[in-house]
Amino acid sequence: MKILLIDYDAGSESLGGDSHAYDLAVAWKKNGAKTLIAAADYSYLRQKNLEKAPTGRISEQDGVSFLWIKTPAAADREKKILRGAWPFEKGLRRSLPVIADWKPDAVLLSSRHLLGIRGGLQIAKKLDLPLVFDVRRVYPEHLQEVLEYAPGHYLIRLFRQAQKTAYRKSSRVLSIYPALGEHMAALGCDPKAFIPVPQALSPSLIQEHKAPQRHIDFVCRYREKGNFICLAGGDIEKDQELELLIEAAALAPRDVLFVLVGNGIFKPNLKREVKQRALSNVLFLDGVHPQQLVDVYQAADCVYVGLPAYQWHRYGADTTRVLLAMESGVPVLCAADIPENPVESAKCGSVVPPGDPQALIQALEALRKLPQTERQALGERGKDYVAQYAQIGHQAQGYLGALQDAVAERTQKT
Repeated sequence: MKILLIDYDAGSESLGGDSHAYDLAVAWKKNGAKTLIAAADYSYLRQKNLEKAPTGRISEQDGVSFLWIKTPAAADREKKILRGAWPFEKGLRRSLPVIADWKPDAVLLSSRHLLGIRGGLQIAKKLDLPLVFDVRRVYPEHLQEVLEYAPGHYLIRLFRQAQKTAYRKSSRVLSIYPALGEHMAALGCDPKAFIPVPQALSPSLIQEHKAPQRHIDFVCRYREKGNFICLAGGDIEKDQELELLIEAAALAPRDVLFVLVGNGIFKPNLKREVKQRALSNVLFLDGVHPQQLVDVYQAADCVYVGLPAYQWHRYGADTTRVLLAMESGVPVLCAADIPENPVESAKCGSVVPPGDPQALIQALEALRKLPQTERQALGERGKDYVAQYAQIGHQAQGYLGALQDAVAERTQKT
């Protein structure tokens, strides 16, 4: 099995950034499948970009074959990243001879920004290959709710049509969003083509690393003084629902301590709110590397994760942050309204509605009253769930099975 995976922002082990495509390629390699990742030579998501990428030809990057497409530097908002859309599409089409020589069996389009749809469709048509679409964001809802574009903005129309086209032209539609079929139906597409795939933690998040001892010692000191520690970690941004945590802190007993570990543009806002409320039970620590979050979580009594109440979350959500909290083996308090929440599936904590501080405090108090052995059992259930259902090998097998079925179906038709 040879898979052409088109992902504009694809990173790798040494380049960092969006490792979704790379992780799948490494896992497929273990199953005997080969992958060629077609990616832009510049992505703002990577920690570093190749100074002189070998564009237009196949090269190895950290053990995986890449086809780098020459594109200009682009920012993270969709309006600006469109600067790279036409060069990327044109580069894909120009690379058709190289791709044809590589002889792929299927095309998998897996891009956060829908860039590469036209090129992917053309390559699949020219080479008579099945096209499989991996949905990683729901458009145009993402533009409207997350980036706050007006309903009549031209990008809304552009991205709606692009996703609709991809739905209709793909032999399979895959996504970690378990109810995506409803979105397909809303756009007038056949939801029968949809196949859910499991969410998985990237191996880069759980590989060996140096523990953040200073952070661990800090949390342990307060815990040893008899405080119950509720910890939240990661980038401090508006969509982390951390305002809810501050509201809950105002209702909590003084010996319940809320520790926020992270940096981000929303951090000064939260600090200002804590100061205005004169809260002494909310502490801030500098951020740590994502790999180190589990170490800090393990020093706490429970971990808080919040997902905003976006309307498109009715189709599902990226639960990476939830799974990382569960990996710590500590009970999880999750403020979210999404289908198939892993915290509910694993029974490893409590799920409360987003925007309800009273419900969050009630869940925290119920957790606090449990004996330590019961809290430990809750946390272990979460860790066991991640080990059983959220490994990259499990996810990669879901993708590979769908790709193999698409190839077999195309073969039967011909």
